[in-house]
Amino acid sequence: MHLGLKIKVARTAKGLTQQDLADKINKTRPLISHIEQTGKVNFHTLSRICKALQIDMSNLENMVNEKGMPYIFGKDGDISLYKEEIKRMSEEIELMKELISSQKEVIVSLRDKLARRKKR
Repeated sequence: MHLGLKIKVARTAKGLTQQDLADKINKTRPLISHIEQTGKVNFHTLSRICKALQIDMSNLENMVNEKGMPYIFGKDGDISLYKEEIKRMSEEIELMKELISSQKEVIVSLRDKLARRKKR
């Protein structure tokens, strides 16, 4: 697992959005997204991220257990933390589905509007 994914796991385990983390370290949300996707981050920013997430860099480096599964900061095998994360992610998925649905409605509306303009 590359560094960016480890940061994402740590961030989500703390219940923070990318924007929340960006605000805590005085950076932008797109930068956090880029870091999480690529794993590329300078030392200064990484140290600020670790401080904001209340972890040290060595914990971040060792965030994979023997089965290759990421830790969600707790005892290895503590399923309750994983269950909470699954619940949170399920809720996030439902919100995304609602967003997609509303965006589809906007697209249909805009297409109708454009078709009416073309008829004029």
